[in-house]
Amino acid sequence: MRIQLIRYHDLDNMNTRLAQSLNRKQGVLPPLGLAYVASALEGVGHSVDIIDAIALCLSKEEVAERIKSFGPKIVGITSMTPTFRGALEAAQLAKDYGATVVMGGVHMSILAKETLSYDCIDYGIVGEGEESFVELCAALEFGLDYEHIEGLCYRKNGKIVIGGPRLVEDIDSLKWPAYHLLPMDRYSSIIGLHPTSTMMGSRGCPYQCGFCFKTPSDKKYRSRNVESIVSEIEYLKEVYKVKEIMFYDDIMPKDYARDLSNEIIKRNVKIKWQTPERVNLVDPDLLQLMGKAGCHILRFGVEQGDPDMMALVEKKIKPDQVKEAFKAAKAAGINTFAYFIIGYVYETEETMQATIDLAKELNPKYVMFTKAVPLPGTPLMQMAVKEGYVEANYWNKFTLGEDLDPIPPLTKDAEMWVSKAYRSFYLRPGTILSQFFAMRSLKDLTKNIDGFFAVLKFKMTEDDFTVLKKPIKPQTPITGGTGIDHPVINITRRKVNGKLITPQYAQVDSD
Repeated sequence: MRIQLIRYHDLDNMNTRLAQSLNRKQGVLPPLGLAYVASALEGVGHSVDIIDAIALCLSKEEVAERIKSFGPKIVGITSMTPTFRGALEAAQLAKDYGATVVMGGVHMSILAKETLSYDCIDYGIVGEGEESFVELCAALEFGLDYEHIEGLCYRKNGKIVIGGPRLVEDIDSLKWPAYHLLPMDRYSSIIGLHPTSTMMGSRGCPYQCGFCFKTPSDKKYRSRNVESIVSEIEYLKEVYKVKEIMFYDDIMPKDYARDLSNEIIKRNVKIKWQTPERVNLVDPDLLQLMGKAGCHILRFGVEQGDPDMMALVEKKIKPDQVKEAFKAAKAAGINTFAYFIIGYVYETEETMQATIDLAKELNPKYVMFTKAVPLPGTPLMQMAVKEGYVEANYWNKFTLGEDLDPIPPLTKDAEMWVSKAYRSFYLRPGTILSQFFAMRSLKDLTKNIDGFFAVLKFKMTEDDFTVLKKPIKPQTPITGGTGIDHPVINITRRKVNGKLITPQYAQVDSD
């Protein structure tokens, strides 16, 4: 059976966290989720095509032509909540050519009933999609019952049925992503070497940061066999001449990081790589080993500079841990990338300035300052609702195509403070000089110029930002079904001598 998978453009994302002047310069990376689903489908004999409209810069008409030319029976589309309206446009294009449309991605785990209220979307998959998608395609191809498929969402007798989330217990059972279906020469990162590729060595994260939505399938941490991971790296080097691997794991625990580094060294694989990491999961000896194995950038989520705000964000780390981790990474010859959030609920000018001050003190090679945006199903969303910044059903209405205003900043002048943070960090003479002397090629020069002007001409939204003037409206009434319930968090705060007292749920762990 002919099956097409689509990553579509981000349309009508009114609530962007990252400044668009920077977003356009950061590069495009492979859609690993779609590539994993594609390899699972190919493994059982289906003919599969992937349309990466973002990497290929395809217009709506060009995507439509690709769909028409391939003639798929089934089209799978991935979506996050803020980008849902773009995915919806792709779904309508596929439906116009008679395809059965399946929607996946994080969005389905949050607002499945609202998503399936659109007649251009036939099925949804909640959780990890490789096994569920394969089983659904088999059922549709041979006319079999599909109601038993775990993770499947569908309509029945005018009602919407939402399945329980699917989790792949043994991720070593998954085939490598179908890289051959992706335009591998089009992927790059402003902080990486070219060509570059993403990889997944583990899934899941036991931490519950207040701004991050975790699907039920994220809650169980699972890692791959390091021998398989390094073999995949060798494959990417040999076939696609990849010079750098960007791991997209949520975390990299010590044992896993140590085993992976030792395997890379043992097999003498010469590759640069980077990964997200937590400051409480590294130590000086481990960092020395990772640096020896080719790790040259660690991406740390610091988020806040004020200790009380750090606790409120629920990072479960302490400022001293942050400083020690950055110091140890520098000693190991590993560059650092620090993520910060500006404008969280209950922030003040003093706490936002503390974040900027900590960024300067840590002095990583790269920083990203994002505006706090309350995403559905997160503690931050619960806080924002409690404080009256946003309606509890805002994202439900957004999914249903209602004409809404963007969520207002959760702190006064938050966007101005994001701009101030970038400028005060990157436009320091010392930072400009260090970036200049670190350049080794014309490509480095181009990236630095792009980054410099993106900061200099900082904008949270672009003047030519694409907005859907006539959103597609749902046709199926939302009745029946069972969704995922997100507990309402009881937030209590008080001040002592002007300082925030951390809520009980946000106590900091030492490990």
